[in-house]
Amino acid sequence: MDKIKILLAEDNSNSRFYYRKILANQGYIVDTAVNGVEAFDKLKSEKYDILLTDWLMPVLDGIELTNKVRREFDEQPIIIVLTAINSSEAREKALNAGADEYVAKLVEKSSLFETIENTLKRTNSRNHLPLPIKKPALSPQRSFYCVGIAASTGGPSTVTTLFKDLGKVDNAAFMIVQHGQEWMLRTFAGSLQAYTPMPVLVGNNGLLVEPGKIYIAPGEKHMVLKEDTTHIELIDTPPENFVKPSADPLFRSIAKEFGKKSIGIILTGMGHDGSMGAGYISAAGGKIIVQHPDNAILPSMPRSVIELKLHTDIALIENMHKNLNAVLV
Repeated sequence: MDKIKILLAEDNSNSRFYYRKILANQGYIVDTAVNGVEAFDKLKSEKYDILLTDWLMPVLDGIELTNKVRREFDEQPIIIVLTAINSSEAREKALNAGADEYVAKLVEKSSLFETIENTLKRTNSRNHLPLPIKKPALSPQRSFYCVGIAASTGGPSTVTTLFKDLGKVDNAAFMIVQHGQEWMLRTFAGSLQAYTPMPVLVGNNGLLVEPGKIYIAPGEKHMVLKEDTTHIELIDTPPENFVKPSADPLFRSIAKEFGKKSIGIILTGMGHDGSMGAGYISAAGGKIIVQHPDNAILPSMPRSVIELKLHTDIALIENMHKNLNAVLV
């Protein structure tokens, strides 16, 4: 197996030496850049698996670099922002810019290595055709739709765009799985509320799912619908697709409880979370809408569903509210 190549963008010489040394000792191939401009030029001329970038750098900082890479490159590296700015607002800004992970200095070596390996697993996980999915038993007749949304890298800004354009919906409940840690998801719930008239809630055990409301999966547990109900259940089963929360358990439960009134939306992200779950929703007679891969910050998740031919519709994120409204009739 080829060794992983990391580009380390860090203006502080001591930090640059330290991180290069520990990463090289771990077996990674490490190249360095002293600012964002040099890092961007190196990314243009050579392929790297991971960009590990400091935030506070002269000329072009790590957030501006992340934005620029996500906008201008077709083949995308994993981006991990490494910084001494350790606040929920700073973390949210980094992830909204398109970072895959955010690591605060001075991070323990083991924690940094674990973060790198987990993102690599998500990126390198191969897509498999869904196992034959039997047509589910008849679902209860629900009076409203349930829309499951899967998002990863670049998800917070993409999901915000969708709901900002969508407005108020009275005949559907929305359940979101955004990959991330608990602090990030709770922060995201608060920031999303500013862009939608619908209440935004963090999922909790026993919480009733009602139309006209948005539910975000908390970190570290999968959010599903409790069997034969429309109440949320948080389950502590192993990660799926190397992530927890994962969209697949949620989508499976939505398909079972809502049948033809289940809708799956797969947005930007690495890996293929949501693909298997989309198969269940499709088998139950529900609809699948995917973000156009060319319109996604990272196209892997929507492209996976398209390759499996599970989608009902493909849409640019700017137009997706129209596609969704056309289904919610």
